[in-house]
Amino acid sequence: MKRWQGIAVIVVIAAAVVGEWYVASVREAGNSAGGAAARTPAAAAQSPVPAPQLAPVASSATGAGEGEGEGGGDGLRRVPIPPVDTRTPAWLPLAEARESGDPRTPPIQHDAPAEHPDASVLADPEAYAAHQLAQKQRLAAAYAQAAAPELARLQSDLEQGREAGVPPEELAKVAEKIRRIEQQRQAAESMRSR
Repeated sequence: MKRWQGIAVIVVIAAAVVGEWYVASVREAGNSAGGAAARTPAAAAQSPVPAPQLAPVASSATGAGEGEGEGGGDGLRRVPIPPVDTRTPAWLPLAEARESGDPRTPPIQHDAPAEHPDASVLADPEAYAAHQLAQKQRLAAAYAQAAAPELARLQSDLEQGREAGVPPEELAKVAEKIRRIEQQRQAAESMRSR
């Protein structure tokens, strides 16, 4: 029992020390704020500084649109907020969007499923090599098909850059990109024609 009494005495002493520290810090904060407030009028009397002139704020009752536009001259555009439907809980539309999608989003375009060879193709090395070659040719054809419009767009950008006076080093980067895409497209064409 004496152990608990000793712990209780230590806790009471610690609480008294913390309380005294808190009261002293509050007094110091009050004195420093009061001292600063007391010094401010004296300093203001010695060196008068003119107060800044504030423009009058037009209230909505007096017609804020008198020559100032819709923002009241503050540079902000006021946008009306539609009323919130509080009859349905907020989580319900989120759950519906998770399950059936958001109607505002564009449809997802799924790629064609990859062709997996059947067991007979996997068992025959020549048939599997032919299957791999066909996949590579399809990939090369897709690259060649996608590269053509990109090359036309880059050529157009290069011509516009020349007309606009873009620095030659920037034009050289685009020309190098065009050269590399054309080189890859020709390699894809040659692979496709095998």
